[in-house]
Amino acid sequence: MKKFLQYHVGSLVAWIVVLVIAFGLMPNTSALVRDQGATKVPSDMQSQVATAIQNKWGHGQDNTRQVAVVFSNGNHRLTADQTRAINATVNRLQDNRSQYHIKSILAPTDNAETKKQLIAKDGTTQIVQLMVGKQQTVRQMTNAITKAAKTSGVTTYVTGGDILTDDFSQATEEGIKKTEVIAAIFIFIVLIIVFRSPVVPVISLGMVGVALMTSMSLVFNLAKWFNFPISSFTQVFIVVILFGIGTDYNILLYDQFKASLSHGHSAVEATKRSRKVAGRTILYSGSSVLIGFSALGLANFSIYKSAVGVAIGVAVLLIVLLTLNPFFMAVLGKKMFWPIKNFDGASHSKLWEWLSAHSVLHPLIALGITALCALPMLFMYNGKLNYNTVDELSSSVPAKQGFQVIQTHFSKGMAEPNTLYIRSNKRLDQNQYLKTIDQLTRKLKQEPGIKTVASVTQPGGSEVKALYVKQQLKTVTTGMTAAHQGLGTINKGLTSANQQLAGADMQSGLTGVKQLITGSNQLIAGVDTLQSGAGQLNSGAWQLTSGLDQYTGAVGQINSGAAQLTANSAALRAGANQLNSSVASLSGLGSQLTTAQQSLAQLPAMQQEITTIQTELAAQPNLNADLAKAITLLDSLDSARDQITSLTTQASSLGTMLSTTKTTLTSVGVNDVMASMGDKQIIKQAQSIVSDTNASADSKKAAQAIIDQANKNIDQRLTVNTQKLTALNDATKNISLPNSQTLTALTAQLPSADQVKQMKAELTTAQTVLKQSNTLMTNASQLTASAASLSKLMADLPSLMKQLSQVQTLANGIVTYTNGVDTLAGGTQQLASKSGQLTTGADQLLAGTNTLTNSVPALRSGLVQERDGQQTMYTTLAGLVGQMGKLQTGLSQATGGLSKIDHGVVSANDYLGGLRRSASTKEFYIPTSVLTSKTFKPALTQYLSEDKKATQLTIVFDTDPSSAASLDKVNALQKEVKNQLKGTPLAGSTVAIGGQTAFTADTRAVASKDFIRTAAIMLIGIAIALMVITRSLLQPIYILGTLLLAYISSLTLTRLLSHVVLGQDYLTWNTPFFGFIMLVALGVDYSIFLMMKYREFGPDTPGASITRASGIIGAVVISAAVILGGTFAALIPSGVLTLIQVALTVMIGLVILVVFLPITLSAGIRLTYGKAKTK
Repeated sequence: MKKFLQYHVGSLVAWIVVLVIAFGLMPNTSALVRDQGATKVPSDMQSQVATAIQNKWGHGQDNTRQVAVVFSNGNHRLTADQTRAINATVNRLQDNRSQYHIKSILAPTDNAETKKQLIAKDGTTQIVQLMVGKQQTVRQMTNAITKAAKTSGVTTYVTGGDILTDDFSQATEEGIKKTEVIAAIFIFIVLIIVFRSPVVPVISLGMVGVALMTSMSLVFNLAKWFNFPISSFTQVFIVVILFGIGTDYNILLYDQFKASLSHGHSAVEATKRSRKVAGRTILYSGSSVLIGFSALGLANFSIYKSAVGVAIGVAVLLIVLLTLNPFFMAVLGKKMFWPIKNFDGASHSKLWEWLSAHSVLHPLIALGITALCALPMLFMYNGKLNYNTVDELSSSVPAKQGFQVIQTHFSKGMAEPNTLYIRSNKRLDQNQYLKTIDQLTRKLKQEPGIKTVASVTQPGGSEVKALYVKQQLKTVTTGMTAAHQGLGTINKGLTSANQQLAGADMQSGLTGVKQLITGSNQLIAGVDTLQSGAGQLNSGAWQLTSGLDQYTGAVGQINSGAAQLTANSAALRAGANQLNSSVASLSGLGSQLTTAQQSLAQLPAMQQEITTIQTELAAQPNLNADLAKAITLLDSLDSARDQITSLTTQASSLGTMLSTTKTTLTSVGVNDVMASMGDKQIIKQAQSIVSDTNASADSKKAAQAIIDQANKNIDQRLTVNTQKLTALNDATKNISLPNSQTLTALTAQLPSADQVKQMKAELTTAQTVLKQSNTLMTNASQLTASAASLSKLMADLPSLMKQLSQVQTLANGIVTYTNGVDTLAGGTQQLASKSGQLTTGADQLLAGTNTLTNSVPALRSGLVQERDGQQTMYTTLAGLVGQMGKLQTGLSQATGGLSKIDHGVVSANDYLGGLRRSASTKEFYIPTSVLTSKTFKPALTQYLSEDKKATQLTIVFDTDPSSAASLDKVNALQKEVKNQLKGTPLAGSTVAIGGQTAFTADTRAVASKDFIRTAAIMLIGIAIALMVITRSLLQPIYILGTLLLAYISSLTLTRLLSHVVLGQDYLTWNTPFFGFIMLVALGVDYSIFLMMKYREFGPDTPGASITRASGIIGAVVISAAVILGGTFAALIPSGVLTLIQVALTVMIGLVILVVFLPITLSAGIRLTYGKAKTK
């Protein structure tokens, strides 16, 4: 059991258990850094206020990342094929928005404004802006969109602030892996050189490895479960600090262990002594480092605060070194240093001893030389820092390449535009608020350093001219010019009307109305005559129908007689000659029928039908050979000749009556039109009174009454009468009268009486036919008489024309009959078949006359209404004559008033024209119709939040987003905007600027302020620790002064070296802080090493003690500095600019400390204590 305790086996077992637990509970450090390690600034900073507004923006834009997809053709313009390929890619992204969690896409093809903004002026590059949800990690999102955006023929980049930050984290992560390997190899080599043994390096690295694994598990579990502050720098600094100081402490411990072994102590005794002597130094030194890093827990800035994890690592390291190391030391003893067998004592540094000795001898000279070396560094120090995250990345990173392409082909600020948010408690989609926003937009555009500003009133970054008072006034003045011209035209019209009224003879107008009334009475009388004539026409139609009935019977007899003529054609031909002679005797009536036919010239249909019947009669082959029946037929023809003569007379009389009826109807229609024209003229004159603004109310009322009455007359008279006259006219058009020419020809073709008699003598057998012909002629004569009586009232009656045409056909058939009995017989049969059609026509004629007779009373009633309306008009006009004077006066007054208005319009137009040219018209005004239009809706959606209470302005600087000028500008911008909004409807609104520049500016403000605060806390804590350790007030000042001197000098040299080697003019913004905590926290170790050794030599004089201590501890410090410097040098291959510059700062600072520490501390002690002994 004693050996178990002496050899510290319990410690080994305990640490194995702890290591297993730590390894088993190790969380996913990459995920934790990604989720919780982002740079954070206080929530009241403007970038965070802006983020809060953006997260409640609505329109599906909450919790999104801004991503830029860059399509580039290098330095050559994009071709048409490449542009089509890009458009196809954009369409593909549009179609798969849900797959890639894309909330919105802004492409150059959206509209003219986006085309101007997102296509480079040189035509080589296009940008598509995406708003992507945060459902995926940045890395997953980047990979997915990069794959989707790949376009053949062009180079595609996916970039953005979040992507660059994630790439930085990834680069840091990869750098840590490189650092761990390189540091382990380097430390292993150095330890082999220092101890000349392979065993010591293995044990040392094992101790550090256990401490590293345990502390990493502890820190990241605290972060996982208790939101312990971490960042992408936490892990890397835990690694380098633990590797660095862990190795330093091990060297100190192992060196003391080696010295104890050289004095003949056993392994267990040497272990105890080493832990007591070196362990105390390690505890003191480690405590100062622990205090320094623990003080970072009081920092406000997340990056600075995340370094507090190093304190946990240091605490774990101290426990591991002082508990686990004794096991290996006690168990292995001298074997730890195999194959070395010479243990002559501790190492010795001649350099430190020489520096210390000369400093003690000449303290002022030593301090003076040190000051001379440091002063140039102080004067050359430049506090300007680089806040550009892009510079942290390697040029091979695609996101950085895309970022640089944007800066090359667009403005430098285009890669990361700023967003100004204004949050109010009122809806901003109103003109007064939009006007204020536009004023702010125009003001910001005038600021130096700002390239473009886009807002809800200027969505394309330029003013919309139609929404400004100046342009609107131009429209108004143009309209007023047109109004001036229109007023002149109206004035001329009123003057002309006044002159016309002055020359108008209203009494003559009354006389005209009287004439209209008289004419209407005449029309009524004419309608009465028309009604009488219609009755006669109806009677004639009845007679015509009766005569056609007899005619039909005669045609039957003729047909029967014609059949008998077949047997004796010779006798029938003689009878036909006699019949032709009889027809010739009727030729005297030809001239009268010709005159009647001229009146019925528009009724040709009847002639055609009679011709058809004649042809058919001529073609009839069936004739009776009985000559007796032929003689009877000749008698019928003789009678038909008389009937045709009578029919011709009646047709002439009927045509005259029908013509008279048409004339009467036309006269009625013309009188109606004239009456209506008179009404309209009166309405026009009365309307001019109503439109006159200077006319009296009574005049306007009387004129309006006249207009209403006249319109009523027109509606009740003209419309009704027109309908009735149209119906009567249609009825008369449907009436057909016999063709007089046809009747005349028929009479001429009929045989004369002598011819009939001769035929009777020669053809006794044809007597019956001749008698039937006479009967037929008698019937035709009756038909002619009936038609003549109807022609007095009716014209163009189609049915009657068909009947007379049939008669003509009959006559022609008889003439043909004279040429051959066979032909006559055939014709008479067809005549018999067509007689039914003639009867039908007569029936239609009768129906038409009935319609005419029934329509005449309605026509008379309409004319009576017209006359009554005219009488009312006469009465009204009689009252109007007295008001015409007032009307003329009113027109004169209206003319004068219009002249004054026109003069006012001209004056107002001149004023508005001058106003339009003034600066006061450069104001925004949006009509309600435009505000609610579809055209303006996209601007409202893009630049106003969903609740319309917040707006955003997109501001692009002409400088690099992370440059000092941009950072200064964005800080000043917030104050300027708040001042601009004072006294406006948006006064008191929340104003914040978002975007990478604003966030960087906030980071700078917080980092700068917190650096001083945290550094002060750290220095105070270390100073107190040093006072306790050194038991002196001045020694801590010497130590901290030396550390600060080394720090400033190292920063200056690092900046110069970065300029020469790295091409960077400035240090990154977090290099000074990390360089400070590393040099101060680690450099104080070396000071404590020296001062603790100095206190061991108490009896000697101070000068000799510090010189001796420097010689002894110098070797340890130099070895530790080399190891620590080499460990930080392992950060250089990471490629991360901050890590490289921090490494350079620490390395240079360690070199300066190695030189300055023995000088300043030795000279300080000599000046403070002189030859006195130290206590």
